[in-house]
Amino acid sequence: MENRSIKMEKPENKQPKRYRLRIAHPLQSISVINKVVKVLYNYKRSVSYQDIAVACNMHPVNVSQALSAAHDIGLTELAGKKGLHVLSEDGKEYVRLLISGKERETSALLRALLRRNPRWTEIMTFLNATVGQSRDPLDLVLEIERKSGKQWKQAMRGRLRDSLVSILEFGELVVKEGSKITAIGEKEVTWQHEEEAQVEPQTTAMADREFAMLKGDDFTFEIRKDISAIEFAEKQFADWVEYLKKKLTQERQEAS
Repeated sequence: MENRSIKMEKPENKQPKRYRLRIAHPLQSISVINKVVKVLYNYKRSVSYQDIAVACNMHPVNVSQALSAAHDIGLTELAGKKGLHVLSEDGKEYVRLLISGKERETSALLRALLRRNPRWTEIMTFLNATVGQSRDPLDLVLEIERKSGKQWKQAMRGRLRDSLVSILEFGELVVKEGSKITAIGEKEVTWQHEEEAQVEPQTTAMADREFAMLKGDDFTFEIRKDISAIEFAEKQFADWVEYLKKKLTQERQEAS
């Protein structure tokens, strides 16, 4: 009888794969990003970061970091051979608004880009979870570091903190108060047109034809459908909002 030895194969000791999230970690402020994308807008073609550095008199490393941040936002795209950059369609519109002095519209577009960009999802999740809370922005940086599987030095964390705060503040997603930030949160705003208005009395229907209504979670704003009235209300409403922001900031500072 044959003596056959059966060899048992040892199971492979496979380590579970760790998937790292791709989370934006910009290293340049929004002012530097804006400067770089404005130069890129003037080229009308794909261009290298070295060319941009010469055009805007900046160190090539800073330009490269600004382009990387702009790409993570969705303002730029890689084009042609490696190292060439162009503005995305959203980036063109962003710069168009920026150079036209439309700061509020520029901020609104940046806010929309950040909210729908997968690389900013975890950052938006953090902000939505801390709405109304005064937080150290370093908490957000540490959250990104953990979820990205990174291990940064304190200097790197400081640079990332400053860059993130500048971008989020410009996009009106946070309010900066001293060394702290407060997330504003995401509010759904709906436009109510006259054909959408649900009215019962005839007199109310007549009023709806004369007024347009802007409705949000926390406000209702009506304005007469007249160019002069709209222009006047725009200035008054902006001044009133600015006054409220300053007043609330002052009250918070006094309370702390």
